[in-house]
Amino acid sequence: MESEQMFGPVEITDHRKPFDSHEAITYREDIEPMLNQRCVVCHACYDAPCQLKLSSPEGIMRGANPQKVYHGTRLLAAEPTRLGIDAQTTAGWREKGFHPVINERNQDPQTNLANSLIYQVLAQKKNHPLPDKAILPDDFDLSLNREQMCSTREKYADYLDEHPLWGMPYALPALNDTEYLRLTQWIKDGAPMSAPRPLPDDIIEKVADWEAYLNGDSLKQQLASRYMYEHLFLASLYFSDLPLFVENAPETPPSVFFRLVRSYTPPGEPISVVATRRPYDDPGLGEHGVERIYYRLQHDTEVKVAKTHMPYRLNEQRMDWMKSLFNEPDYEVTKLPGYDNKVSSNPFIAFDELPVSSRYRFMLEEAEYTIRG
Repeated sequence: MESEQMFGPVEITDHRKPFDSHEAITYREDIEPMLNQRCVVCHACYDAPCQLKLSSPEGIMRGANPQKVYHGTRLLAAEPTRLGIDAQTTAGWREKGFHPVINERNQDPQTNLANSLIYQVLAQKKNHPLPDKAILPDDFDLSLNREQMCSTREKYADYLDEHPLWGMPYALPALNDTEYLRLTQWIKDGAPMSAPRPLPDDIIEKVADWEAYLNGDSLKQQLASRYMYEHLFLASLYFSDLPLFVENAPETPPSVFFRLVRSYTPPGEPISVVATRRPYDDPGLGEHGVERIYYRLQHDTEVKVAKTHMPYRLNEQRMDWMKSLFNEPDYEVTKLPGYDNKVSSNPFIAFDELPVSSRYRFMLEEAEYTIRG
């Protein structure tokens, strides 16, 4: 109520501007590089501090949550909070307990600063810099299992009083004057961000080709696609004509990545992500009024960081290789496995009708990816 009296009612808006707009270009050229350089090293993973992911506009708009993702003493499983999977809108994340870190009330310059948690913690570091000493004060806890201090904007004054040196970046040097002024002006302007770059026509065609292949109607193809998905759902898929299984790297690193997801909707329609805890969990087809699952390539717009990036190349050679493993051999799939946990969680049962040699080669010839996963 106090925030509403000071800053007006909550009004959740999409801060992403059209890709070619001046605001979007400014974000990509001036703001995003600073976030990538100074922030995403900590705020890019699933278990980022306070679950605040600054690696994409969607993560910034989602905000923060005080619940720990990994908690060794927890007896019951926590509700997953995977960006892009477990909620599709900022309002959906608010329902899951996430609080904003940029202003969601009256959109004017003064309120944009005063009601922005990001601005408050940046200004805190500016006003309370680290002591000029070689070793940090004992007040800083850098242990892996440290207690999280996830202040909301409403309780920020208490956070500042208790830990004046805990401005952001936490336990690191403050932003320089240029960085600070640019971020301040960006927040003051309402924190406009950029919509994703539209996919080029050749990429759209390749996505269509792969989705057509993965969603064939035969039982043989459906089982093979399920096998591929359950091994590739963590991959950062990209298109490149470079040959497979040799030591090479693109001269220009790929900039467009995809995730393989299960969807209730077929190719050609907007993706409706199946948000289950595990890749082999029951998708609840009956509850959603569909008869089968579809495997779709979802554009992944998050900034890539080494600790979560598992690149996997797609091209014609890859598709031919997969067909040689799962489509060309002479075998029959008589029935698709169900999603009873005793079946779906055991690949030796679920994929029993796929050729053993094909499963073996799929794992062996991509051993680097398999072991990394």
